[in-house]
This record gives sequence, structure tokens and C-alpha cells, in this order.
Amino acid sequence: MTLALILVRWLHLSASILLASLFLFEAAIVLPTMRSSSARVGHLLETLHRLTCRTALWTVLVALMSWFTWSWLVASAMSGDDLLQCLQSGDWWTVLTTTQFGSIWLFRAILSLIFGIILWVVARASGKPTFLQTTLAGLSVIELVSLAWAGHAAASPGPFGVVHVLADALHLLTSAFWPGALVPLAAVLLLLLKSTQIENIVLAAPLVRRFSACSLIAVASLAFTGMVNSIFMVGSFRALVTSPYGQILASKLMLFCAMIGFGAWNLFLLKPRIAVDLPTASLGQKNAVRLLLRNVLWEIVLGTVVLLIVGLLGITPPPMR
Repeated sequence: MTLALILVRWLHLSASILLASLFLFEAAIVLPTMRSSSARVGHLLETLHRLTCRTALWTVLVALMSWFTWSWLVASAMSGDDLLQCLQSGDWWTVLTTTQFGSIWLFRAILSLIFGIILWVVARASGKPTFLQTTLAGLSVIELVSLAWAGHAAASPGPFGVVHVLADALHLLTSAFWPGALVPLAAVLLLLLKSTQIENIVLAAPLVRRFSACSLIAVASLAFTGMVNSIFMVGSFRALVTSPYGQILASKLMLFCAMIGFGAWNLFLLKPRIAVDLPTASLGQKNAVRLLLRNVLWEIVLGTVVLLIVGLLGITPPPMR
């Protein structure tokens, strides 16, 4: 059951981050870039809209199923019953209606259903930005940051507990910009490379510039909020290297540094070759976009492993508890 809980937590966290990333990336990166571009981007925007909605529909389904499974596993662990007995005896419903985890579960489940209905409506509309698309971005952010009340941070007592929860919420929100937004970035770069309109590749320049600025802020925010969380959960360097929780956290930090290494490669070596405003696409620029796409895919792989470690941390007792 421990392995199942780790995998379910990883799956749900990944789905929640991806949902927020899809709509935040569209609102904060893609649309401002396209509006300021002189290239004909109507068809590209329509393609991105369909891809975003199709991906989001499957992702919200995964999020709902994994959220239900997560609550089922937690209820089984709390009651001591096996999974079938937990449902038959009503212990699952008791956990949902009498515990803080249950309250958060019900809130997020209702939010996901509302999100799914609005998303279905938006998916049938045109690719032009609408109020409903902005609503989807807001709902996805609320759903993501509410996970802070379902983790270790929610158990911190007193005023410092509020600080811990808020730091955890900011950590989650920031993850939607980086590394979460790497997924839609990879999709956009791939569409630009495969576009039949060769001139569209020049859109990579303003797109990369805007994403680089957001990712730098996100990395700084992740480092700061991660340090705050470590103070609350680990407490000392000795605990970081001697406790199981600290050792798992250290492995997460190493992978995080590896991701920053790829980001630095992109920023200092590839961005100058891409982020050059040219009237037409050049062969060197297109090759640089291909290299950037490769590095982004590697960052996504590392980010996936980091989220798996986060799933493990969520069920591992921290030294400060």
C-alpha cells in the first residue's frame, strides 16, 4: 500500500501541476508573445488551443481518479481496514466528512468537477482568449495551491504553521511556471519546428525570452520556499544527512541542481542563438531550437523524477515531527 500511495501522490501532483501550467503558460507566455508578433499566428493559436484543451481534458480526468484513489488509500490506512472493507463499512466517507484531509478532498473534488465542465465548454469554442479561459487558469491555480493543506505543512501548529503552509502553497504555485511549464514549452517548440510556415520559427525568439524571465523568477522562488520548508521539516544539517527524510530530500536537491544546470545551458548557450530578432528563419536558429527542445525534454524527465521523490517525502516522517 505504501508504494501505491507514493505513486498515486506522484500522479496527482503531476496532473495538478500540469493543469495549472497549461493555462498559465498560455496566458503569461503564449498570448502576449503572439499579440506582439507581426507573423500570421491565427492557425498556430488555434492549434495550440485545441492541444491545450485536449491535454487538459485527459489531465483533469487523471487528477480526479488519482484524487479519489488517494483518499481511498488514506482512509484505509486511518481505519486499518483493507480497501474493500473501507468502502463497505463507510470508513471512507467518515474520513471525508470528519477530517481536515476530507474537507480539502471534498473542496478540491468539487472544484475539479466545475473545472471539467468549464473546460468542456471552452474546448468547443474558438482559440480566441475568453473570460472562461481566464477562469480556468484561476481555478487550476486554486486547485494546485490547495494541496498545501493536504501535506506535512498542514500539521504545523500555531502562527509558524501558517507561514509553513503559505510557503508550501507558493512552492506549489511556482512549480507550475518551472518545471511545470516546460511541458507546454516543449509542445510549442515542436509545433514551431514542424510548422509548414517556415517563418513561424522566428516566434521562438520572443517566446524563449519571455519564458526565460519567468523561469528565473520561478527558480529563485522555489529555492527560497524550499529552504523555508526544509527549516520546518528538517531543522538542521545533521538531520539532513542522517535522517531518511533528509537523505531523500538531499536526492531531490541534487536533481533540482541538475535541472538548473540544463537551464543554465539553455540560458547562456542556446538562448543567444535563438533570441535574435530576424525577419526570416535561419538554419542556425532552427538547429538551436532543436537543441533547446532536447534539453527541455531532459529537464521534464528530471522533473518527473523530482515529483516522484516528493510523493515519497509526503509519506516519510520528517525529523521535526
